[in-house]
Amino acid sequence: MSAPFIDLTIPASNGMARGITTGSCATAAARSALEFLIFNSEKQQIAIDLPSGEKLRVPVNFCRKTKRGAIAQVTKNAGDDPDVTDKCKVEVEVKPSEKKNGIHFYAGDGVGTVTEDGLQIPKGEPAINPIPRSMIRQNLEHILKDPATPETLRDCGLDVVVSVLGGKDIALKTFNPRLGIEGGISILGTTGIVEPMSLSAWKASVEIYIDVALATQSEFIVFSPGRWGQKFFHQERGIPLNRICLVSNFIGFALDHLKQHFHPEKNQVKTLVLAGHPGKLAKVIEGHWNTHSSESPSALPAILKIAENIFSPDKKEKLQSSRTVEHLIQLSRNNQMSDILFQAVADKISRAASKYLGKTMQVEVLLADFKGNLIGQAATHDG
Repeated sequence: MSAPFIDLTIPASNGMARGITTGSCATAAARSALEFLIFNSEKQQIAIDLPSGEKLRVPVNFCRKTKRGAIAQVTKNAGDDPDVTDKCKVEVEVKPSEKKNGIHFYAGDGVGTVTEDGLQIPKGEPAINPIPRSMIRQNLEHILKDPATPETLRDCGLDVVVSVLGGKDIALKTFNPRLGIEGGISILGTTGIVEPMSLSAWKASVEIYIDVALATQSEFIVFSPGRWGQKFFHQERGIPLNRICLVSNFIGFALDHLKQHFHPEKNQVKTLVLAGHPGKLAKVIEGHWNTHSSESPSALPAILKIAENIFSPDKKEKLQSSRTVEHLIQLSRNNQMSDILFQAVADKISRAASKYLGKTMQVEVLLADFKGNLIGQAATHDG
């Protein structure tokens, strides 16, 4: 049975138009370029494989040959999401590699290069995140395995050069410069699809998530800022999706709605689980309940303050060079401090949320790094 196609003309659950990530744009452009290079086949749209196993049709602006390979261009469509990269043009050149085997990534004009530790990509590499790299690799390898592909190309390895027109200017509107990503934007995406995040529409969908979860008459519900919590509980613990509320940055708003609609005599919920990355969740320790970067500062200072209270001066000094929370996770793990630190962070988050709720129910916290590894878990606090 062939994989199903995602139809982006069908709105998201909040009624807004979905879009595609820069990762999907780069994947579509790379696949188009390779097909044009091998088969001289130029298509107005290309089908790509997504991480979910589904497929997506992406319009292609053009394909043309280059000196050693081929290049294709795709326009980013963010749907109704207010994304600074909306309508940017992503170009990918694919050509035989002098390094022979494998697929090798390079930053063209408008794509940043990582200059500091602590991000998902090592220093010195183009700012093309792991999942977009995996998507590009999977889609190109699919073509290379085609029996019609000449053996000379199949075995030579490929260079993939990703560019974004105007990417240097777009990057100035992002956090890339302060994160140590220089020269352009990052190629991002975890699912390949942009879910619209309009403030009012997203808040309305958060309310629906919570109402549905309360109606399941379960003893617990899950709040997660992003897809990790949903994936962890649904796939690894078998929790129904209607008990997992994607609350985005609106943690305080979600807790307010839960307080207003939770009735101890009517609902069976006894425990709220907060699950996600400490870069989001730890912001509540300092009372920042909207965790969007434009509304709240980094969680890094709050976590470092916790480290100061539990580690000796020589140990905590090893963490002071952290640039991001994910970098702090790596440094604490390298110095055998991670378990103690992030259990303490989870405990602080749990206490803050419990207090916010007026101690009406238990609050449990699960923290994970960007790779999905569980790094901290708080004991629940009785309401």
